Amino acid sequence: MQPLFDSLPIVDFHRVFLKYENGHSVLKNIQFTLEKGSFHFVTGASGAGKTSLLRMMYLATKPTSGRLKIFGQDLSKVPASKLPFFRRRIGVVFQDFRLLDHLSTFDNVALPLRIIGMNEKEIKRRVGELLSWVGLENCMNELPTALSGGEKQRIAIARAVINKPDLLLADEPTGNVDDAMAARILHLFLELNRLGTTLVIATHNQALVRQFNKPQLHLTQGNVEIIKPTVSLEDENVEL
Repeated sequence: MQPLFDSLPIVDFHRVFLKYENGHSVLKNIQFTLEKGSFHFVTGASGAGKTSLLRMMYLATKPTSGRLKIFGQDLSKVPASKLPFFRRRIGVVFQDFRLLDHLSTFDNVALPLRIIGMNEKEIKRRVGELLSWVGLENCMNELPTALSGGEKQRIAIARAVINKPDLLLADEPTGNVDDAMAARILHLFLELNRLGTTLVIATHNQALVRQFNKPQLHLTQGNVEIIKPTVSLEDENVEL
């Protein structure tokens, strides 16, 4: 028999509002749940609130009102000392990358594994395989300051997925790469999804949304509409 928490939604928004300090409403009466192992795109025009929605999911922003549960826990009742435990279960790809400039490509990607105490032999294997997959096998010892925006993007993605998180949030993860690499990255995400990771990917790339045909959390004027996929597609297999 599975533990009760395994059957609870990974993300649960209930009448959530988010307002700026000036009183402007960013998100209004948001209500939806994301089940374990689901995959949703977040879509909408610039300024619709896509990044704000993700920020609440990775615990960087608190709702102004309403209830937000992550992994079955009401975040308003979780003490600040416990939040790092939740964050370790969440992988995040930021638009501005947030790499550590004093660490090499390898060490940036290895960081989540070192935090949890994985042995260096396994870290070397995992990081090497993943960097090869995203085309950075020749940049392992480079510092981020020596790399292009597209290369930094791929480091940020590799760092977010290296620990196979329970929840992966990505804000425009393909914005700095070409179409072929964008599709390759999305297939990597799909394989993580097959392994049980819940995915939420904010994007303006409608070609990718159509190609991968997953449900959308579509934001319009601060409200969320769930748009279901139109057809079922077979996805390519990707080995991690």
